[in-house]
Amino acid sequence: MRACDAKRQRGATMPELMTTLAVAAILAGAAAPSMSALVAGREGDAAIEQMHGAVQLARQLAVARRATTTLCPASGETCGPRDSWHEGAMVFLDPNGNARRDAGEAVLHRVPPFPAGYRMTWRSFRNRKSLSMQPTGITHWQNGSMLLCPPDGNAANAQLLIVNAQGRTRRGEDANGDGIVEGANRRPVSC
Repeated sequence: MRACDAKRQRGATMPELMTTLAVAAILAGAAAPSMSALVAGREGDAAIEQMHGAVQLARQLAVARRATTTLCPASGETCGPRDSWHEGAMVFLDPNGNARRDAGEAVLHRVPPFPAGYRMTWRSFRNRKSLSMQPTGITHWQNGSMLLCPPDGNAANAQLLIVNAQGRTRRGEDANGDGIVEGANRRPVSC
């Protein structure tokens, strides 16, 4: 046996490398849609949890500070339009209970904007664009729901946060198993 034959390195041939790369590309292509759906689901979960936390914080602060607090859509220093929750929100002390941030009313918490394409709507009794909590921890007769719709508008990926008149929250559920959450009225949501 010659000395150079013993030292000869073994490696993959070009066809073997090309086959391996082709299989890897096929697997990556198959995983991409499910991965993007997973990421989108997590973004929606994070957005609805942020709002859930903001509602609970508004309630806790109203009781602790013995003053009305208001949660409203806001990307700046004042409350924004009714269906602009996806642009961000704020919780502020609202001692006069007018659901508008006046001079001297402190912002206690801000919710950052949602990922691009998500939309959130707030529908409530008394048809207000904001949610106010009284010093007792109950709403100002504003039971309602916050509906989060994904960028593709598919109701099967929508999420719902229901707020009762006592200021308690719960997530919407798919009670009938059709893949779409139902509101407090037991009807499927639509985006």
